[in-house]
Amino acid sequence: MSGDVNADTVKMEERKYVRLPTFLECGFGNLTNEVTAKRLCCLCGTCAAFCDKIKITEDEAGKKKPRFVEDYDTVCGLCYAFCPRTFLPQAEIERRIFGQKRKRAEEDIIGISRRSYTVRSKRADIHEKGQDGGAATSLLAYALDEGILDCGVVTTSDDHWRPITKVARNYEELKEGAGTKYTLYPSVTGVRDAIEDGCEKIGFVGLPCQIQGLRKVQTADQPYDVGIEKVKLLIGLFCMKSFVEDLLKFIGDTCAKGSLENVKKFEIRGKELFVFEKEKHEISLEEINGYVGDGCLVCMDYTAELADISVGSVGSEEGWSTVFVRTEIGEEILNGALEKGYIEVMKLERNGLESIRRLAKRKKESGMLRSV
Repeated sequence: MSGDVNADTVKMEERKYVRLPTFLECGFGNLTNEVTAKRLCCLCGTCAAFCDKIKITEDEAGKKKPRFVEDYDTVCGLCYAFCPRTFLPQAEIERRIFGQKRKRAEEDIIGISRRSYTVRSKRADIHEKGQDGGAATSLLAYALDEGILDCGVVTTSDDHWRPITKVARNYEELKEGAGTKYTLYPSVTGVRDAIEDGCEKIGFVGLPCQIQGLRKVQTADQPYDVGIEKVKLLIGLFCMKSFVEDLLKFIGDTCAKGSLENVKKFEIRGKELFVFEKEKHEISLEEINGYVGDGCLVCMDYTAELADISVGSVGSEEGWSTVFVRTEIGEEILNGALEKGYIEVMKLERNGLESIRRLAKRKKESGMLRSV
């Protein structure tokens, strides 16, 4: 009888340490064949952020893409499971994050939200460098100052406007990330950097595809400890499309005398890209359509529908930001920032909301057509 007990004990120990969840069926090869080879990769960086066997490198043509850097793929499945382009169980993610399904017709276009506002930072130094109302930077600044977060992962840039992720731990470092960067970069890898730096309460600002990737990690039923519980706040940026890095050379050659060192900021308004140097230059968006990232063409999320807080310019007057508050933590941070004088807030007008809905609908329809 003692032999039976020992055998049962051994089986229990095996079950404890040998866990093979059924979803771990696809590895990096599947990711390559189904996403990268089909030019669906959005370069969000989620795969590389949570698997040290994957790096984002340039191929022979200078194009950035995920690459497996070891000889043998153990097919743990994390890269495939976390990628926002393999599959996206939107309704299930929303149920887990927001605690509800979409109810109103309006939510089918712009996502679930508790409140919508037009917001402006009350800090003059943010206005100098920030985009529109500087809302994202001010909200992060409040959360850092109050200890709600111990860092904010933001995307800054070098002297030539090439994007770089930064783990910002204070207000001065946050300001380096102010202003929109319109070229693609695997910014989710900054979350890995924050975790490795020992941060326990991480905020992240990124594009809709990057928010999708992080939400998949947060809601995936998988047995590995990847540190995702340390990510406490996701601020998503409105995004119609982003561009490959070659766009920067085109802009430099077209209107900046071959160098972007003196460019203060970029801004897309209407059908134009504005380049702010000593003078303001205009480039038609039609002229730069060839630089749009391949993965952007199938994207159907304009307003970062899975974020805690979504921020954009459309729908608000110049100098203000449109803000959708989607979760309880998002609402707490906006209310706190308002109370402590970081921001000022007005109600988002109906015509502003309609402008957002039109663009969101256009992006959904375009993405659906290209996804077929």
